Amino acid sequence: LVGARPVPDALGRVNKVELVPLEQLGRPRVDVVVNCSGVFRDLFINQMNLLDRAIKMAAEADEPVEQNYVRKHALEQAEELNVSLREASTRVFSNAAGSYSANVGLAIENGANVDEAQLQEQFVTRKGFALNSDSPGELTESSDLFKSALSKVDMTFQNLDSSEISLTDVSHYFDSDPTKVVEGLRTDGKKVGSFIADTTTANAQVRSLSAQVRLDSRTKLLNPKFYEAALKGGYEGVREISKRMRYTFGWSTTAGAVDNFV
Repeated sequence: LVGARPVPDALGRVNKVELVPLEQLGRPRVDVVVNCSGVFRDLFINQMNLLDRAIKMAAEADEPVEQNYVRKHALEQAEELNVSLREASTRVFSNAAGSYSANVGLAIENGANVDEAQLQEQFVTRKGFALNSDSPGELTESSDLFKSALSKVDMTFQNLDSSEISLTDVSHYFDSDPTKVVEGLRTDGKKVGSFIADTTTANAQVRSLSAQVRLDSRTKLLNPKFYEAALKGGYEGVREISKRMRYTFGWSTTAGAVDNFV
């Protein structure tokens, strides 16, 4: 999307990135915001550094802003927040070191009186730590930058890569979903598109978030073969059904992606 590619060394290791020239790219550079889980932060810190480096290279490229939305938005943010262009182009965020998740799922699972505005602020506060490739390994509290970057987002996206664990099987998918956060931060009132890439088979498909939640609900929570078999398991079966109901409610809270019939 940004228009960058990895540059392997003589041994095939990737430690550098380079921009694809606009003439070769054939389209504008698309701005992105990367929200990494705490686990990915721990395991893939080098890849996160490369992403940060690529985005900052795009922001600093001497190109027309109508062909480079990374630069366009970074220039606007630099003026808005009174920071340098390089700092304004920060786009890779995660939890603070040693911290995991936004804890949105925890609040919903505990049956708390859910205040959406409070949950959205909690998301930004916990996930708004910026990774900086100029200071590898450091994560700096940057919630203002995070909010500013999210306020320009048109579409959210997550990847589904397990055929055993889907959107309503665990809480971490909706816990890390920023859809309503983005809609709350945008000043134009625009509804944000939300998409899921289902890569659980060789025939990968991209669906809207609401379509994926519908698919999950029909195959599990609303499927007689699923819930009747679960009920035969006694307490544990009831717990599994109850858990999926809470996680489905979680998607309604964080993204408004659950149809009324569900």
